[in-house]
Amino acid sequence: MKQIFFIAVFFFCVSLGFSQAEDDISFDDDLLFSESEDIVVEQSDASEYVSSKQTLKIGTSEYFIPLKFTGHFESDFGYYGTKHNQNSENNEFKNSVYFDLANYIYFMARLDKTLSVRGTTSVKFPPKKDSIKLDELYFDYLIWDRIYITAGKKETTWGYTRLFSGENAYSLYTDTDYEKLTEEEKEQIRQTIEKQGYLYTNILSDSSDTVSGLLRIPFWTGTLSGIILYNGTSTEPEFEDISTAGSLEMTFFHTTFNIFGRKNPKPETGSTPVTIGAEAKRTVFGTDLYFQGIGKLADDHRDISKYVFTGGFYHLWDGRDPNFGLNFEFQDSYNKELEKNSCRIYLDMGLKRLGKNKDMKLGLQWQHIIKSETEDDKSGLVKFGFIKSGLFPNAEWNTGIEVRYHQIDANYENKIYMIRLGSSIQVKMDY
Repeated sequence: MKQIFFIAVFFFCVSLGFSQAEDDISFDDDLLFSESEDIVVEQSDASEYVSSKQTLKIGTSEYFIPLKFTGHFESDFGYYGTKHNQNSENNEFKNSVYFDLANYIYFMARLDKTLSVRGTTSVKFPPKKDSIKLDELYFDYLIWDRIYITAGKKETTWGYTRLFSGENAYSLYTDTDYEKLTEEEKEQIRQTIEKQGYLYTNILSDSSDTVSGLLRIPFWTGTLSGIILYNGTSTEPEFEDISTAGSLEMTFFHTTFNIFGRKNPKPETGSTPVTIGAEAKRTVFGTDLYFQGIGKLADDHRDISKYVFTGGFYHLWDGRDPNFGLNFEFQDSYNKELEKNSCRIYLDMGLKRLGKNKDMKLGLQWQHIIKSETEDDKSGLVKFGFIKSGLFPNAEWNTGIEVRYHQIDANYENKIYMIRLGSSIQVKMDY
């Protein structure tokens, strides 16, 4: 696999490219059935204006601020039963009920095409830490109709990887919905993934926890991007406290190529960690094919101490009902210092628009660690879900099963497993 990684990186660099582009067991099909698009950094639409019906005018007739509010509300009420062969008394199901409520308010103010301010606040119950939270607050600024600047508190995503990216990649390491974890719990998961030998395929995975400034300059068939991130309380941070990243995206012959890199804040001891990578994506006969190679430089920055190669494909057959979607990824990691590698797979597949009224969905997700860098074991997670809408107004019935397994030895004699069955009613509303 080491040869594969360096061949992939060589191919990418020669071609020149860059983008960035709970306990309940509800099955989420948004990722699988979303439109097939590159995951890129959001760019402001300079031509976007808010209609007079959606604005609140403040001030005199010579000056006003167009202000638009939207929102999303959702609530879950359900039951789940859990059976764990290690800590469940008498090896019986432990029954539980739960209730979750979340409300998001989005706002956008635009003075003209050059400047806009956007933000998101959320209220969640029961709260994990902060019941009311400011998720995002940033501004977009356009200079000379050519240069885009975004600054503030904002989540940014770079990369084409679909499954081993975002909260979907972390579900194997927590029994709780990743978005409901505290920042400390998220950091523990980051450290766990690092110990397993993997690197984040999105090098800006922590951007939502920082204040950032992003500069984008489109040119020819691509975009040059640079970003600085700061996660601290000082009003005068030193250069060592700031993380910087850059990317270049180019498209040639219907194929998008990317190269990127990031310098992380300097730790208390040791040198500044640096991550570099490259990736490519192309659609062939309606199937998205994508590959990524990412590496962590050694302390002296002269060699790669750890690398991760990810490859996958995605296809949605929506020509007739029911629609069928399939997404698969393979990931291999190699630690040069330990001379050990680890690998895992992720499968996501499902059907939608089932039944007479086209209001049913089925989905299956499977994550499996084939080999771990730190342990000689095999672990995995399987989810199967069924969703039915139309039973109640603005609600969906969601039911499914989740199985987690952990093999201790090669003889399959010592296993840890957990089985969870659940059913819930989810109410949603956009306003």
